[in-house]
Amino acid sequence: MMDLQIMYQNNVDGSAFDVSEIAMSPKWTTKRTGSPASFEFEVLKDQAVIWKHGGIIAVKNGNTGVFYGYVFKITETANGVVRITAYDQTRYLKNKDTYVFTGKRADQITALIAADFGLKIGTLENTGYVIPSLVEDNKTLFDIILKALDLTLINTGQMFFLWDDYGSLRISSCAGSKLDLLVGDESLATDYTYTSEIDSDTYNRIKLVRDNKETGKRDVYLFQDSNNIKFWGTLQYFEKVDEKMNAAQITERGNNLLTLKNRPQRTFEVKALSDLSVRAGRVLFISFADIGVKQFFLIDEASHDLGKETMSLKLRVV
Repeated sequence: MMDLQIMYQNNVDGSAFDVSEIAMSPKWTTKRTGSPASFEFEVLKDQAVIWKHGGIIAVKNGNTGVFYGYVFKITETANGVVRITAYDQTRYLKNKDTYVFTGKRADQITALIAADFGLKIGTLENTGYVIPSLVEDNKTLFDIILKALDLTLINTGQMFFLWDDYGSLRISSCAGSKLDLLVGDESLATDYTYTSEIDSDTYNRIKLVRDNKETGKRDVYLFQDSNNIKFWGTLQYFEKVDEKMNAAQITERGNNLLTLKNRPQRTFEVKALSDLSVRAGRVLFISFADIGVKQFFLIDEASHDLGKETMSLKLRVV
């Protein structure tokens, strides 16, 4: 059973309220890329509790912090119900700006952006790969950081995720965030939908081109799996790489891309009993004997219905 505590603090006068007993239909949702975590609930209108934009919502399960964020939406209905939607501080990564970075890792880029926008930083894991150059004009801060993480994945094969840990911005490796938890046959799961497809983000030919100023032509590099092309047809990924990259770097990039993308995309949608350690970006072991699945999956999205103590998960192969 959950020991859920939901606190609200009015950011104008500082008054604080425990709304755990009056909050109805609480829901907590996390997504791995491009969206802040959200916490939503309803209460009956109360003259003592004045809801303010920017007010603080803090949620704990026992002594464990679950969500820390700020009120962004207040909806009142004719029957006296107030709906509250709060987002964690990654909501501010929807701001747009222009940045030019040279010789920085993704974690360093994140730290610099966070400092510019006054965001609180926790542990930013060293992402390892130094990005030679990153120029992003009029892009969301989310897009800039995710581009840096994507470049890290393509060049190293290592996947990292950005998240807010109860009020502190963090970067963690997906491989290092495996949960000691099994979801599947006779373990939490109540329903599932399993999809295997080659219709999105699957490629068996990688074509990289580089402008060559010396020859005035384009250098073309091809990496492919002829066997998969025979069975699937040609699914080509095309990219124009930085002209400063040398042949060895381009070859490494091409091989990494082929390794990452030359496979069917397998995804799960799983409904299960809630476990609040489950959030987007972490890795979970899934086991369903009837479809022969017994392996780790990456959590793309986790939505917890805290009133019913259930969760809906969107997962993909690591």
